[in-house]
Amino acid sequence: MLVAAVDTSTLTLSCAVLRIAPGRVDVIARRAERPPAPSGGHGPRLPGVLVELLGPLGLSVSEVEGWAVGLGPGSFTGLRVGLATWKGLAYARRRPIAGASGLAAMAAEAAPLAPDGALLVPVLDARKGEVYAGFYRVRGGVPEPVAPEVAVAPAALPARVDAGRPAGPVLAFGEGFATYRALLAPAIAELADAPATPAAEVVARLAAPRLAGAAYDAQALFALEPHYLRPSEAEVKFPHGLPAAGR
Repeated sequence: MLVAAVDTSTLTLSCAVLRIAPGRVDVIARRAERPPAPSGGHGPRLPGVLVELLGPLGLSVSEVEGWAVGLGPGSFTGLRVGLATWKGLAYARRRPIAGASGLAAMAAEAAPLAPDGALLVPVLDARKGEVYAGFYRVRGGVPEPVAPEVAVAPAALPARVDAGRPAGPVLAFGEGFATYRALLAPAIAELADAPATPAAEVVARLAAPRLAGAAYDAQALFALEPHYLRPSEAEVKFPHGLPAAGR
């Protein structure tokens, strides 16, 4: 099964093409890039970056049999752009689509670097003085979620970690940790060489069990939504909708 994957939750646009077979996932092309500022975000590069990956392989978008997409948390606009593009392509071709958490993808990529029993804490910069964080315990090289993903102030993250601290070490990583290293490093150790942002190929590995052999499911496609973890600015300002005069 030929699968195209994307993650647009951060300033890094990650795209990959993979072959999925029973018990096997092979990456055949991938790219991670940061658009120059100001660029208008990831929108101008989608789905062009996928076409650029498929072309040298002698493949076209019409040959993609499954779609995998990062669901966040992350940039509200970035997530909407990536998800809308992938859902549109899956809908047009009547192909299955599945999503996965970007923080879970970071934990899955980092797990081989950590000792068994360690608590992995992938951290992304949520802007507005907050970070997104996940909590995953490594068991046999596989990260298992032990608490819900959160959006919190960086200063509050160590207390969240302490509340569920396992016997093993606590290791944090990611762009969010790098942004607030001066604040977080005294309380939480950093995992060296761990991913800074989610990789599309890892998102596809997490989504593979739901894609392999799956048929097109319109209901599942329409139900697929980003995981924002916090309300948008519009929802905060207008929890009950726009006032009549503003409509």
